[in-house]
Amino acid sequence: MYLIYTDETGTNFDPKMSSVLLYGGLVVHESKVNILELQLQKMIARFLKLDDIKEVELHTSEIFHILFSDKIDCEHKKKSKDIEYCKKLKEILRDTTKEDFIAFSDELIQFLVKMNIPLIVAKINKEDEIHQQAPLGKEVSSLAYSFKIFLNMLDRFLASKNEKGLLIADDFSHQISSKILKLPLYKRISDEYINKNHKELVFLRVLHHSLSWKYNQFQMEDIAPLKYEFESKNMFLIDNINYTNSKDSILNQVTDFLLFIIRKIIEHQEIDSDKLDENLLKVDDLAKRLKSSIRFAEAKEIIQTAKLETKEGKTDIIFASCQFSSGIYKDGVC
Repeated sequence: MYLIYTDETGTNFDPKMSSVLLYGGLVVHESKVNILELQLQKMIARFLKLDDIKEVELHTSEIFHILFSDKIDCEHKKKSKDIEYCKKLKEILRDTTKEDFIAFSDELIQFLVKMNIPLIVAKINKEDEIHQQAPLGKEVSSLAYSFKIFLNMLDRFLASKNEKGLLIADDFSHQISSKILKLPLYKRISDEYINKNHKELVFLRVLHHSLSWKYNQFQMEDIAPLKYEFESKNMFLIDNINYTNSKDSILNQVTDFLLFIIRKIIEHQEIDSDKLDENLLKVDDLAKRLKSSIRFAEAKEIIQTAKLETKEGKTDIIFASCQFSSGIYKDGVC
């Protein structure tokens, strides 16, 4: 069986933010989990000085802004626990540099290639017309299609191995009211509730629709329809998502890390140079230094990426065999 450690990045729909949304996951055979976790802990301690990963979570956004920004004011955080976490992390990272961050990223990608651990990534442009015209709004459509693409890619991989897969995601129960959580699943994932910006309920709706071939009683509309109805069903996934606290799962944290840096590189490449903000300009070294490793990982099919393409009213998944071409991170083929 394969364990799939998942996360998403770019789910902020503020118009000032970039249009890139990624959903992805590390696909790890059960026989490799223990050795992988042990080596990742050593790698994180070596490069990022986070000796106790159980004590301080590998929260990539915070680490990135501390290391790549000239200054970061923890007091601007809204919650007291976030202020304390920020201060603690700044103290731990006092001797860690941007070079350490880049070196860790490079080492991590090469290690995944050696261990043959695929990172499957679905790439969504939140401003695409298909999302703008969606009945439940672009937020729901973007989230739904990101997960649908990911599930489709994952099921193809599992089919090639003739193995089952279990999805593992960060626990979201604290983000949803107890009133909604007490509802039966079919009610929780109805239009009424997934349209209230509960991204995890959108993911559950897509998952259970993709497994509807088992039940023959799923009456809800497909909110992420693809060109080939039967091909888009999932045959090798265990029925539900296993939720865990990401603080206790180093592999979920590493997935978050990888997706974050890939999104930053995509944003750096896709935004006009005269519109790059200070943070994206500082990604330049990261992008250039990781270019070789990511191209190598893509050539070995360790980093696998896909996106949507709509023609003649039909939406299909397009696989990008190589995101790195002559630029830093462009769509195309090797």
